Order: sequence, then structure tokens, then C-alpha cells
Amino acid sequence: MAKQVFDIHAGKGMSSGQSNEHLRNYKVTDPDAKKYGYYDPTRVRLNFEVGKGGVIMPVRKNYSIVQRFKDNLRNRGIEDPNEIKKKNGKEPNRNTIANIILGGSREQMHRLAYGDQKVNLTRDSDNSQIQRKEDIEKWAVDMYNYVAKRFGEENIVAFIVHLDEKNPHVHCTIVPVNEKNKVSYRDIFGDRKKAKEVVKQLHNEVADVNKKWGLDRGEDINTTGAKHRTSEEYWRELRDTSTVLENKNSNLQKDIRRAEIKIKGLSQMLSNLETQREDLIKELGELSEQETSKREAIEKAIEELDDKIQDKQDKLMEATEQYSYLKALNESLEKENFNLQKENDRLKRSIESDLKPTQESLARNKLENALNWYQTNLFRDFYNRNPDLQEILEQNPLYDLAANGEHITKAASMIMVGRIDDAVSYTLAHGGGGGSNNALKRDDKDDDFSWMIKCLVSAGKMMKGKGRKQKR
Repeated sequence: MAKQVFDIHAGKGMSSGQSNEHLRNYKVTDPDAKKYGYYDPTRVRLNFEVGKGGVIMPVRKNYSIVQRFKDNLRNRGIEDPNEIKKKNGKEPNRNTIANIILGGSREQMHRLAYGDQKVNLTRDSDNSQIQRKEDIEKWAVDMYNYVAKRFGEENIVAFIVHLDEKNPHVHCTIVPVNEKNKVSYRDIFGDRKKAKEVVKQLHNEVADVNKKWGLDRGEDINTTGAKHRTSEEYWRELRDTSTVLENKNSNLQKDIRRAEIKIKGLSQMLSNLETQREDLIKELGELSEQETSKREAIEKAIEELDDKIQDKQDKLMEATEQYSYLKALNESLEKENFNLQKENDRLKRSIESDLKPTQESLARNKLENALNWYQTNLFRDFYNRNPDLQEILEQNPLYDLAANGEHITKAASMIMVGRIDDAVSYTLAHGGGGGSNNALKRDDKDDDFSWMIKCLVSAGKMMKGKGRKQKR
């Protein structure tokens, strides 16, 4: 079964760039500009939004989410806590919106959105023939009704469905208003201690709605036995995504610089033309009524300048719109990359802290199994049958392993996962001499068995009493 997507992030209001991105509210007049986007311009027409009562409608690009948020609060007589802080000369730091993303596995979401139609996801492909299917609208309405019931329909600021990206999804903007008619993200979604449980409950509730649409909640990454594998795969995916975003952002910076140069050049040309026009008007005013031919020539020159000025103004407006679009896209990419980096760092710390004990435990199990076999089947059996050979046996390093196997295997397991200093400390605490703390390195040619033997030998040396001489 396909998996659902449910993600939620707090926000200190909605920026114009974020609003424009959700609404696709930017005019790109340069045909080449579309290649810079992460969406398909030929499928923008398929986007829609769900309004009050679950009504399907075109995306209202002329009504920004920033303004919708303000109108929502004003019409209900609710004060924006961040605006209050601004008036008092303080930094606005209150989370006043919840950004929710709803979706699912690509194959199933494509089936809902496009049916049997095949969408070409290669950049610059023409998908103008693709039509929106009714199932995606019904799914979106079900999602809208759930959100309306769970958080109150009056608190839904925007509910936009994007079908122009690789995976169809919803951007839902919620204003968290509590029972006292005040904006409080913590009251609705919980504080740091309770937020995790609230989100877990929301995942379960959304899954109940998604069942009829072939979308399942999926496995909890914290489930024992699946956590490390899932986290590592997720971590690699995050790093790959982050690399793509960094490359995209690097190219975008170049485009922004070119746009800035273009605006600067057009502005200078426009300024020069306007200066020329002012000079001609001044010259025209100084002419006498009798200088008809000269007057006509200047008036014609002014008309030609007016045409040029109009042309440069149009081009400057287009360049400015293009620049605004690129800046909004850059803002969105930087935010996405920042969030990815934070998640990447968190997962890295989690994997490093959780995985090492697991690796050490697995290493110790291997060593103990090998030791048990050795003690039972070889060395101890021979020793029991030949007690008079004790002095000879004690000269053999294998004697230490048989006699003090528990401590040696534990120290060896620490060495196997790179915890050399911990192995030294452990052996010192259990009667050993500690030995050298120089890191024992695994050669590329070492198989698991060879590496295990090296670690056992090293641990055996550490466990020998400090200053103790071998019996001869």
C-alpha cells in the first residue's frame, strides 16, 4: 500500500515570497525563465484551491495569503500577537501560523490526479495535454473537511493544491486560535513536550481519512529494529536532496546577479532618455514662434524619445518582475535547504549516538559466540584432559582468552567500533594494564574474521596486568 505524507511546521506569519510560491503568483514574461522553476509551467493550470464548504475553485492569485491572514484575524476581532510586539518596539517572535503539507506516494498521487495519463517529469517537457481527474478533487475535499473539523474551518487561511510539481500535494495554512479567541500555537499543537504526541495523533487521524484513497500511515521510524536502517536511508536521501538544492541555489544566484545587472542597465538607459527629453523640452521652450521647422524637428524627436522611454519602461517592468520571481524562489530554496540541513544534522547526531552501541553489541555477540565455541570445543577441553601442561599453556596468548574471555571480548568489541580510549579505560578498571591507546586500524584486505582476531589480540594485550611478565 502507498504511504501518506503529513508534515507540519510552525511559522511567524507568512512572507510575501512564500505566499507567491503557494499561489504561483508571479508573472514570467521571459520564455526562458520557466526553466529556473521547480514546477511545470504547462501544468500550473491544473492547480486549484478548496474554499469554504469544500468548494473547488481556481487559485485566487490576486488574494495573497498574507492579506487573507490579516483579513481572517481582523474580521474576527483577533489581534496578531506579532503586530502587538512590533508596536511595542519588540521583535515579533510568536508562531502565528501552521504550514501543513498533505500528500502521499508519487505513484498513488499521480493515479488520483491524472488517472492513466502519463506525465513527463523531465524539465521543460510539454504536459499541456494532461487533464485533472475528479479523484484528486474528492481527496482534497476529504482532507479539507478533516482539517476543518479538527482545527475549525474558520481557522483555515488557505488550502492550495499543487499539481504542477513532481508529486501532487496540498499546502494548508492554519491560524491556531484557541478557545479564548487568541492566537496560540502551543495551545493547539502542544509545547515541546507534547508536540510529538500531538503530531503522532494527527498522523493517525489523517491515516483514517486516507484509507479509502489507498494511502497508509506507514511505519514509525522509531519502531525497534527498523529505526537505524530507515534513518540511514532517510539521511542519505536528505544529503542527496541538499546537494541538488545547493547546485540549484548556486545557479539561481547567478541568474539573480544577471537580473540585477539588467535592471541597473535599463534604469540607467531610462534615466538618460528622460534627461534627453527634458533637454529637448527646454530647447523647445526657448524657440520663437517663427522657427517652425526647427520646432517640428524637436517635437518629432520628443515623440521618438517617448516611444523609447515607453519601451524601456516596459522592459524594466518585465526585468523587475523576473527579479522578484527569482528572489522569491531563492528565499524558498534557502528556507528549504536550511530545514534540510537542520534535519540532516539532527539525524546524523541520532544515528551516531544510537548506532554505535548497536554495532558494539553485534560485535560483542560475534566475539562471544566465537569464544564459546573455542572454550567448549577446543582449548578448555584440551586443558581439562591435560592439567599438567598448565605452565606451557599459560605461555600461549589463547590461554588469556580462555581464562579471561568476558573482559577481553568486551574490550575487543569496543575496539571493533573505534572506541579505543573506552577500551583502554575498561581494561584498566578490570585489572588490566591498559596497553597502548594507538588506534588499531582495519586493513582493506581484512575480512570480518581477520579483523575480529586482531581486535581480540589487542584487547588481550590490554588486559594483561601492568608490569606483569610472561611466565617462561
